Amino acid sequence: MDLININDTIFANKFLIETTFQLEKDFFNIGVDFDIQKPVQDYKQLFSFASSLVNSLNEHDSKRILNLLYRIDLPEEKVQSEMQISSLTFSELLAELIIKRELQKVIIKNYYSKPENQ
Repeated sequence: MDLININDTIFANKFLIETTFQLEKDFFNIGVDFDIQKPVQDYKQLFSFASSLVNSLNEHDSKRILNLLYRIDLPEEKVQSEMQISSLTFSELLAELIIKRELQKVIIKNYYSKPENQ
């Protein structure tokens, strides 16, 4: 799967379960419970939950956000450049970038787990 098509993948709700589990794992690793109600119906629900959680972290423990960005390999420079062109709030943009990065990781893992791609 071509990584350029991340938005198409989100729209089609592909890898929704795997992305949710990846988010849970990475948030857990920074000591934050990503306790979303399951089953997750679509990326809109996932985005809404992630955005609320990121907003809460931003208000109460912003160091954990930086730790998460480092852990998932989302450069601060990418966040800053996206802030210049986005109409989303900081928390919404950060949630979107985090979800997209986690989805990207899931797609890569899925691609390389197939024997024909090794």
